[in-house]
This record gives sequence, structure tokens and C-alpha cells, in this order.
Amino acid sequence: MHQFVQSAIEAANQGDKNKATDFIKQVLASNPNDVDAWLVLAAIIDEPERKRQCLNRVLALDPTNQIAREEMLKMDRATMGGNPTFMPGLAPVSPVVPPSKRPPSSNSPILYQTTLPVVSFSSERTKPKIAARPGTEKPLVFKYPLFWRVLMYVFVAFFGCIGLLVATQNFINGLPFLAIALLMGLTALSFSPKVEVSEKGIRAFGTFSSSEIGWYEIVKIKSNTMKRRLELSGKNDETVNVSTQVSGYPRIVEMLRQRRPDLFGKAESSQAQGNSSSVDHHNAPTVTGNTSAVFTFTGTKIFKKSFMAQYGSYFLFVPFGFVSAWSIFAEPQYKVGASIAVLFCLLMIILPFFQVSQLKVEPDKLTTETFFGEKAYNARQIKDISMKTIRGRGGRASNYIHVQPAEGSAISLAGFSEGDEVLYGFLTNWWDTYKAR
Repeated sequence: MHQFVQSAIEAANQGDKNKATDFIKQVLASNPNDVDAWLVLAAIIDEPERKRQCLNRVLALDPTNQIAREEMLKMDRATMGGNPTFMPGLAPVSPVVPPSKRPPSSNSPILYQTTLPVVSFSSERTKPKIAARPGTEKPLVFKYPLFWRVLMYVFVAFFGCIGLLVATQNFINGLPFLAIALLMGLTALSFSPKVEVSEKGIRAFGTFSSSEIGWYEIVKIKSNTMKRRLELSGKNDETVNVSTQVSGYPRIVEMLRQRRPDLFGKAESSQAQGNSSSVDHHNAPTVTGNTSAVFTFTGTKIFKKSFMAQYGSYFLFVPFGFVSAWSIFAEPQYKVGASIAVLFCLLMIILPFFQVSQLKVEPDKLTTETFFGEKAYNARQIKDISMKTIRGRGGRASNYIHVQPAEGSAISLAGFSEGDEVLYGFLTNWWDTYKAR
């Protein structure tokens, strides 16, 4: 550890944050990639946004840094309005202080307190050491929205009661109502998925099944939009299916990205790779660097939107538009309604031309392509990248990526062949790598 970092810790212990900050600035001026300096800076900063930026910098330098990950999860949990993070608590431990710097009357090292989990720094190691406290917190649980579950069961009960009532008078006449109740009951079962996220990993519950996988047992992720799930594949061919329909699904993806950035195109340091299982880096860009350098994307990654996602609506709106246009002349009494239908179909036909059909990711450059041309951004021109959810009238959730430039309108991304989760994680890793430079 740099001597000025140790001096910053001592200054923070004495309540002088300004002096501690000055020490850290001197360290970062000479070595912007000092992980310990960024961790201490995050500890002495009070503003959540600046603290998050420091932690993102740590994760850009060391994607598997346990302290930064747990603090990020803690901040995310606070943002969600929940209790402290589910990760194991960390007990205060002491930094190693040279004997020459200890007070004569002291028989133990000086303790220092920070807003981050307290860590122990050793002059013989470049990474902090964590002291764990026994016990675990309750896992986060994600379920299908209560409103839609209750509504579906109400319909099941309603048609079931009507069917039984009619069946007592005439069994044949009651069968259609009972069949509807049965069908809606089966549909209600699809509203029962549950996902638990704990410090161990992710557990998914289905109607008749339950499966679990550890964070570092995951070797590949795959988005299955047709079945509305994210498939997590393990090293022993086991698969955990995480439903994309549960409330808070974007948070599950973000926690997965924070725990395993390598699954989204970001390589780990050589030391981290030795401690975790191998992962699939299919089509990932080349990443250079070492344990003390910032990861740099040196390749080019292209994401293309699938044809059906871009133009699939044409199969519906083009025929409907022709029928509506024909009705204007063949059925004059419906001229007004048919004209509105034609205008609506034209709007839906034109809309795909304004949507992003391709993304090109290069070192500190993101290029979006539509039918009308391309537009390039660097990481500092982007204000935020997030995943959001829109739930339709039937309760079905559609997840999409929201990119907010510092200037201009927001960009919505969905329907890409690689999967929206993979695209979100990849773009966020790229953004975290370059936005602080």
C-alpha cells in the first residue's frame, strides 16, 4: 500500500477528511489505477453518486473486488428501500500499523471507521483483507406482481363457481365454464415463478420445480425471450431458469452483472481468473491489462437486432393497412374509421425505420445505427444506462435498455439477437470502463 494511502486512513481516523482527501489525490495523480486509494476515497465521501463513481472505478480496475461489490449491493438495496444488504456483514478489523507509528501506551493497532465495510490493509498485499461476521441476511425475493396474481385467481374462482352452479342444473352446460376455469387456473400457474438472490447465488422456483446455482458456478447465460426467461448454465450442465416476468427483474440482472461482469464481455484479472470457474467469452472483445491496470476494450463488438424484432410487425400491419384502404372505397359508410386505421398502420410501418437496428461498441465509442444514419457517443456523453420494465394490460412484462445521453432524447434498445440482458451488461461494463477517464 502507498504510504499516502496509509496517511489518508490515519487522517480520516482523526476526523480530518479534507487532509485525507488531499493525500488520496496525490496518490491518484501519480497512479490513477491504485485500487486501495479509490476504496479509501469511496469510504470518506458522503455523496452517494460520487461514492458510486469511486466504487465503479474500483470494479473497472478489479472486477472481482469483494469490498466494492458488497458496498454497491448495499447502496442498491438502500435505493430499493430495503434493509441492509443481504451479503454477510463485515466485522471491524485493524489496519497494520508499523510499530514506530503506534502510540507508546497502545498494545493494539489503531482502529479506523469508514462508511465502507471496514477493511484491513497489509503492506505485504495489494488487496484489502475482509473479516467476516457469522450469520447471513435474508435473501432478496422477487415475485410476480401481487395484483395480477390475485386478479387471475379471482377469475378462476368466479368461472369455477359459475360452472359448478350451472353443472348442478345441467352438467353439459356447466362444462364450458369449468373448462374456462381450468384454463385460467393453468394460466395462473405461470404467474407463480419466484426468484431468490442471496450471497450464495440465485435460486429459481417454478410451479413444480426449484433449482439453484452459485455465483461462480455460472459459465454461460442465455436469453430466451420466447419462454420469457434467462437461462443460467452451470459447469455440470445444470440450468437455472430465471423468469423475466417477476417484479424487479432488472435488479436481478444488475446484481448478476456486478457479481460476474465476465459473463457480459468483461475479462477478469489474472488473479481473479485463477479463483473462479471458466466462462464463455464468445464474441467478447479483446481486453488488455493486468491486475493494476484499467481494462481496455481493444476490439469491436457489433450487436444486431433480429429481423423479426425489427420488422415482424409488418406481417400484421401491412395486410391490415391494405384491407383498411380497400374499405375506404368499397364501404363508404366506414370511410372515417378505415382512414384512421390506414394512418395507424402507416405509423407502425414507418416506426421501425427510426429504431436502432445495430450497435457498434469500440474503445470509448458507441455507435447507434438506424435507417437514416449513424450517431456516435463516447462514454462521457452518456448520462445513464439502465434496464427498465413495461408491463402490459395482461400483466406481461417487457424489459428494455434505456440509454440516456447527456444531451438529446433517450434511446430505447430491445429485441437484439444476443439478448437484452447480455447487451445491457456489456454496455454497462463498457460505460463503467470509460466514463471516469
